[in-house]
Amino acid sequence: MNRRIFTKEQINQISQNKNVRRCSVKSVMYAQSFKLNALKKYNDEGMNAVRIFEEAGFDLMVIGKRTPNKLMNQWNSALLPKRKLEMPLHRAKLKIKRMASGRQIKNLKAKIDYLEAENDFLAQLRTKKRK
Repeated sequence: MNRRIFTKEQINQISQNKNVRRCSVKSVMYAQSFKLNALKKYNDEGMNAVRIFEEAGFDLMVIGKRTPNKLMNQWNSALLPKRKLEMPLHRAKLKIKRMASGRQIKNLKAKIDYLEAENDFLAQLRTKKRK
């Protein structure tokens, strides 16, 4: 596992954020209030994890582009175990989008196959009528 190591400048930059409790060379500890507010926005309002962190003043180039999503998943399982019973809004939306696009692609492929078969059949009929 490749862990990010922060420089002194990055540690100072991260530590100045009001949503950080403390920052070391290898890790960042976030304030409990930030975690709860972020989870509320993420689960109840369906806001994107990356957007939540950007609005909170974090530089994703420093903490990592994938860090917000990883942290939201960790915090969801650790802080809100009850939430697993009901699907969070953002997951429901993503699931619907994925299902819709997957179904749509399958339906379109099936339509293409049907139309190609129909065209072949009609072409064969035309050639038989000409003879």
